Amino acid sequence: MKLLLRVCFLLVILLKVQILCAQKELRKTQIMVLGTYHLNQIKEFNSEMLDNLVVKLNDFNFDAICIEKMPGELLYDIESRNDSAFVELLQYFGGDRLEIAKIAQENLGIGFMEAQTKSLELLDNDKLSEVDRSLLIKYFIASTDLASATLHYRYLENKSILGSSEFEEQIQEKLEKLSKSKNEIYSLALRLAYNRNLQKLEYIDNVQDETLLYKYYPNFTQDYVNNQEQFNGISKLPVYNKVNDLVGQGVESNDLLNLYVFQNSKVFQDQDFEAQWSIWLNTNFSSGSDRARYSLWEMRNLQITANILKIASLYPKKRILVIIGASHKSFIEKYLQQIPDIEITDFN
Repeated sequence: MKLLLRVCFLLVILLKVQILCAQKELRKTQIMVLGTYHLNQIKEFNSEMLDNLVVKLNDFNFDAICIEKMPGELLYDIESRNDSAFVELLQYFGGDRLEIAKIAQENLGIGFMEAQTKSLELLDNDKLSEVDRSLLIKYFIASTDLASATLHYRYLENKSILGSSEFEEQIQEKLEKLSKSKNEIYSLALRLAYNRNLQKLEYIDNVQDETLLYKYYPNFTQDYVNNQEQFNGISKLPVYNKVNDLVGQGVESNDLLNLYVFQNSKVFQDQDFEAQWSIWLNTNFSSGSDRARYSLWEMRNLQITANILKIASLYPKKRILVIIGASHKSFIEKYLQQIPDIEITDFN
């Protein structure tokens, strides 16, 4: 009897310890910042090269995925400024999203904010019907969220339910094209989101740094050319030779996991910072445009981090995956580490 009581007592203690460990584990919002190579730069790239990476990332059990795209609100904010300096930025980084969003808004008879609200209302449903999902896709498009629209297009079993009007055929053509895109958003983030049955992707980029640089320092390119000797050989540094070698090996073996392991290592982060960013603090351009280049890069990463924290506020005590260009990783983690409610999870 005494033995039985002791066993029961030990089991209760063990159970309490497990509960406390679980509570401690989820006490903070966990964020993994995955530095990525921009995969559209690999001519031979195919999605099978990410199979082992996907297996590794699935173990993280994330609840949200952030991608390197600007939020719709920011696109409309930039557009409303009517600033000629931002025309090219808007066309390159958001032109297709704004263009098709306006067409969708006209067809649905709603504006950006209403489309965003209606999409969130539909996402509150425990289970979406095919009709609900087809409508959700249109609301996502009307709110510039092409990535989430493409995700739900993949979930949609009956594609024809989207309709057969000119607008609806245009939607299907666009989503078909995006679903086959070879980059880290549609080949990796979308695939991971589908595997986890997530309902949307989160946008966290802010690409205003270079536009502001050329607006306030129009002679920056000339400054760079005049000081070219200080930048000679950067692309030939061992850290970038290794990246190029790993890309080649990854293409040959049809597996890019080792590339991701290296680009998310402290060795790469430290050497990349010294090569690409620390240099701007030592070049001494007479105009000061070199210091501006560095400051605006920090600004961009601070803005990205602010957007990540906005997403973290929507997923408290959850796990968030951020997929972003490898050179951003060390900056973002530097800022996030100062937030007491955030715990950085290491990819490696």
